[in-house]
Amino acid sequence: MPAPFATSLCGYRDGKPNTSDSHDKQSVELGKVFFDVLGVNSEAPANKAIGNVMANEVSADLQNYLKEQAPHLSVVPEKPFTAFEQFSHLSAVRDLRQDMARDVVGAVNVLRMQSVNIVPDAEARSDLNVHLSRIQAELEVAESRRRELLDLLGEESLLKLDITVSRESSSPAAPATPLPHLVAGLSLKWSLRTDRAQDCRSQGAKMAGLRRGRMPHFAALTMEPRPTMLALLGRGSGDLDCVYHLHLPALSDAIDEYCSGSTFKPRLEIRDKFRRLRDQRRLRDYDELRGYLATL
Repeated sequence: MPAPFATSLCGYRDGKPNTSDSHDKQSVELGKVFFDVLGVNSEAPANKAIGNVMANEVSADLQNYLKEQAPHLSVVPEKPFTAFEQFSHLSAVRDLRQDMARDVVGAVNVLRMQSVNIVPDAEARSDLNVHLSRIQAELEVAESRRRELLDLLGEESLLKLDITVSRESSSPAAPATPLPHLVAGLSLKWSLRTDRAQDCRSQGAKMAGLRRGRMPHFAALTMEPRPTMLALLGRGSGDLDCVYHLHLPALSDAIDEYCSGSTFKPRLEIRDKFRRLRDQRRLRDYDELRGYLATL
């Protein structure tokens, strides 16, 4: 079953479907067939903020579904990895960047000012100030070395997850401040271009390499009609579990119609590539996403 809101997000931009690459003739042609199967009016305007609208619709739909089927799960859009217990260690370098010596230096200065009253002997007071100055100098050197080390370590740059699905957990490392456990993350792409596909794969590879604990279910969700673009994600090296499509039945019909009766080899390759992706379950329908999340 497709996403109930999928068709409502479709529209035309300068006479071309908003799923299509306007500079790709095949993308426009297949997009029009796809929209015809969906029943999208050729006068329907394209939403300019389609990415945000898609995120809101997906988030709301999953929240409503899981509220009934799996109430222990929480669906939240746009959340950083460090908000979850498997990835909380990634904030360690960021936390260390805070000036750790500031409070100590402040305490030393207060003690120096108060030494006039608490140490009446001038010679003892002078000795105390010497020691305090030495402490402050050593702190400044240590702080400088710490910052050099932090600059060498660097920080992992991770995009926020478009949609997160998590459950409560108790962490032995921090029982007083438990963080939720991430069970699934989704990367939303209304349509695909080569660079957008690489974003998904890079994010999945980093998740796998940086996690401490079980790998969450990670997948892309898209309305892209071209099998070639879908294959960039679906036939990857395991960076994503699979690709979910907002309306797979309509896309299947559209590709059959677009390729039927054609002896043009590239069109037959389009149909065969799509069928392989679908039959190998690298490409799945939206309803499977909802059903699988309910089991986590």
